[in-house]
Amino acid sequence: MYSRLHILLFLLYLKNAALDVFHETTAAFPTPGCCYEKQVGTERYVLVNDEDTATAHNDCNSNCVYEKKTAPSSRYCFKAGNDPFHCRAEQEPTRSILPIIEGNESFVQDIIFQKETGVLVLKVPPHKDYTESVYVFEEKSGTSLVKTGDVCQLADLPTHFNVSASAERFESQATMNQGNNESEKVTSFVLKTRDSRLGSRRRAELVADVQDLCNNVPLVKTKDLLVNETEFEKFKKGEVIFVERKSSRRCLMHKSCSTWGPAACGYGWDNPAGGGLSFHEVSAGSICVTCNMNFTAGPLNQGCNRTLCNCTEIIDKNSLVDCSIKSQVNSTIEIERWNDTTTRQQQQQEPILITQSMVYNRNYERRSITISSPAHKDIGALEVVMHAHKDGWWHNGIYGDGLENNQMMKLGNTCFISTLNANVFPVDIAIGIQEIKKGNDVTTAHDEVDTHAILRDLGPFTAADVTTADYEVDIHAFLLHLDLLTAAEETGLHEDIQSRCLDSNFKRNVETPITKIQSDDLKNGKIIFMDSVPSRSSCQLQTAVANINTGCWRFPNPDNTSTILWVHQIIHSVTEVPCCLTQTESEFSTCCQDNHPEYRECKDIIAASNNALFVSSGYDSAPLRLSSVEILQEGIDGNYTSKQVDINGRCAAPPDLPLATSSATGSLFNGSPHICVGYKDGEPSTKCFGFKSDGSWRNAFNLTKPLTDGGSSVTFGAWDGVDTPWWIVGGEPSGVGTEVWGGDPPAEIFNITLPAIIHTPCMAKINEYEAFVTAIPKPDSDSSQFAWIFNIQTNNWTRLPDTLNQRVGSACGVIKNITGKYVVLAGGWESSTTEIFNLETKNWTMGPSLGVDTFGGSMVSVSDGQELLLVGGYSTAPLSDIRKLGPSMSSWETVGQLDKARYDAVALGVPVGDLPPLCP
Repeated sequence: MYSRLHILLFLLYLKNAALDVFHETTAAFPTPGCCYEKQVGTERYVLVNDEDTATAHNDCNSNCVYEKKTAPSSRYCFKAGNDPFHCRAEQEPTRSILPIIEGNESFVQDIIFQKETGVLVLKVPPHKDYTESVYVFEEKSGTSLVKTGDVCQLADLPTHFNVSASAERFESQATMNQGNNESEKVTSFVLKTRDSRLGSRRRAELVADVQDLCNNVPLVKTKDLLVNETEFEKFKKGEVIFVERKSSRRCLMHKSCSTWGPAACGYGWDNPAGGGLSFHEVSAGSICVTCNMNFTAGPLNQGCNRTLCNCTEIIDKNSLVDCSIKSQVNSTIEIERWNDTTTRQQQQQEPILITQSMVYNRNYERRSITISSPAHKDIGALEVVMHAHKDGWWHNGIYGDGLENNQMMKLGNTCFISTLNANVFPVDIAIGIQEIKKGNDVTTAHDEVDTHAILRDLGPFTAADVTTADYEVDIHAFLLHLDLLTAAEETGLHEDIQSRCLDSNFKRNVETPITKIQSDDLKNGKIIFMDSVPSRSSCQLQTAVANINTGCWRFPNPDNTSTILWVHQIIHSVTEVPCCLTQTESEFSTCCQDNHPEYRECKDIIAASNNALFVSSGYDSAPLRLSSVEILQEGIDGNYTSKQVDINGRCAAPPDLPLATSSATGSLFNGSPHICVGYKDGEPSTKCFGFKSDGSWRNAFNLTKPLTDGGSSVTFGAWDGVDTPWWIVGGEPSGVGTEVWGGDPPAEIFNITLPAIIHTPCMAKINEYEAFVTAIPKPDSDSSQFAWIFNIQTNNWTRLPDTLNQRVGSACGVIKNITGKYVVLAGGWESSTTEIFNLETKNWTMGPSLGVDTFGGSMVSVSDGQELLLVGGYSTAPLSDIRKLGPSMSSWETVGQLDKARYDAVALGVPVGDLPPLCP
């Protein structure tokens, strides 16, 4: 952070002083028509020479060669173009040199005056313990600037300083050629107190020479304060001095500044009313305070500036900071509407303006600073609270009295609690915000640098965490427990934290930096992986991290060498779980299962993040037919939760299916979810609807015959020139006809004849060309249920052994594991049983119980076919459960809940890329 008190030694010379000045003027360039300094667009160029540009640059329109002022040693010539340009100065400026002797050291000061622009530049080389300095003066704009120590300090030009007259005096002294007279030199000592920081828009309003000189360095507005040599030397040594005294009829106003830094112990700030304060652990820089002190009898503050504190009231660190920070500062920030994919029309819209507020609360013993950033674009609201100890210090362990849990970040419905880092000084942040506000009505993206971080519940894995499988489980549970605050810790939180978190959860967090790519991935719903732990086996542990909420805030840039005003920190609250990464390419590697059986495999988490569960239609408890849609996604914890979708920039529930229906059938067809209507009220419907990636439904095609008794279907792989032929059964409940649709726009391309007249079929895809079909034959058999495999390539039916039990309204799906591929048949009317068919041995066996009768459930294959989901169904009432069968096929576990309990619904696995963007 820049010091708020900069030191400047400025040499002024009396009007009648005898100065030894050597005047150097370069001869005019011979090339006619060459402007000495020109501006093209926003860049400025200065003439360096003339040369024949015809050979090297055959499309330049003259022999004038220029250097870009912000790029020394560059060379440019020009041709006709579309950028606006004008000549800032036709002639070269007057150049003079001034030899100066200080004690035993001599140096030369350069003086450059451009009469056409009225800009005077003085260049002073390094000498003694002073760095190189460049001064710029321009009378029309009132510019007085010095660049020293890689910082530009802008002040108001003194009213008595006439720039043109000063330049003329330099020039006239050159003709006198008189020697330097040390005794006639007058030295003025000036302290420059920082008043504000200037951003890109304010810079663009300054004199062009200032813009060029300060292009890559910080630029601050200062106030110049004259001091005597004694005070100047005291301040250089780190002592406290009084830098300004103003008086009214009854009141004297003092400005006093603290010494540098967090280690300024003892009398770190001198009180004009007498005494002083320790300033340890308050600020990383100096703090200047102006206060009132009465010097005549009468009421306190009579005739004083009532916005200032009374010097006699500044008795401790808290009262000093109270006088330094305003109660509230609102910063206006311009947010660009566009990104890399925004259209030109969108770019022409007005930018978004947001207001970030800073509130300093002096109403409690423990002073606090709260920064609130509003929600905007795809970023949520964020609140940050930081507070001090009652004795005024901000960091833990300074005086042996604990100061913990004194920072809070509220993101979404969670308040993340941590202890303030030792290198974060909220007082400096607050004063920096004041300075940025004072210098800029609005700041823009050009004034910011982005950083990215996550708020982690757990610390990273270490090698010790993975010594044994048992220890892994124990340490994981232990760290989860550490995330929570105790009741006593919650009670001890600052009042501003408690008031902002009344309806929120508390969590202890560790802030961890991440890259922009990782941050963008999280914001876009992707999983990132961190904390790889080396292993001797062919698998290793990692941490999978998924986004919950995203917020941001802006704080002053602590880099005192940068032109950037703000650090724009994008913060993610996340959920994270350890997972096992197999480093072999085998589809069924057992490394993770053998070494880390309690952890999910990382590849399964990746697959889940790229896919969603699409559920629509069915019956509710009334029973009424439904048109509502739910889109669910598996979290890294393995549970499915409903998601809203982004429709025209707003998060909302997915749009309803155009018709309420049950016993419909659906598939991922032509790259998007499609549903063909089943039962419906009133006249039967042949409509099949497609769900578009913008969230709208379209009537994709009409079946030849309606699915009056409900439908079932599968899609095959590419066949006969069609990418995804969709086979739909149910249009002839008393016959053997079916329909196959394909192409885009869709058309009926093929007919498959059933081997028998069937009732309530269930179908599942085995591979790209084969499908499993089971159904009760008509007329109904008392006990048997047929099963077949159909091959679309050969148009051949293969009869399989009958199922073990007859199942009306069962669900079916195909699952694979290291031992082979299997068909799973689950539930049915008044049935909680399952049975499994081995596709290699062609045998049926009983499978694990569902635990509850499940009629009309829907089954979906996920995780690359290694897991099955059973969605909804009916027991004694509609079910909302989502149950999962894993590769071991040993049990069903509940992994989520539908928002709307339903049965006889359509459920599909859909890649998230085929859906509207999912909201976090």
